[in-house]
Amino acid sequence: MSTTYKVLKNDIDFLTAALAQSKVSVWYREDPDPIGHLIDYGGIEEGHTPESIRVAGSWFMRERFEFRAYIK
Repeated sequence: MSTTYKVLKNDIDFLTAALAQSKVSVWYREDPDPIGHLIDYGGIEEGHTPESIRVAGSWFMRERFEFRAYIK
């Protein structure tokens, strides 16, 4: 099964995901690890600031994690 997603990087990406009510998951990535580790299955984005993102009631720092919105 193939899942299509978009990595959210800037405010426009996060706003688009929130308005589309896309499911957003949270991943921890380290260089040389190309895939990353799933931290939270997530849910709908509930808000964002320049420093953090709120997904399913939890806040995550933008600089520490990768956020993936699943495309329907």
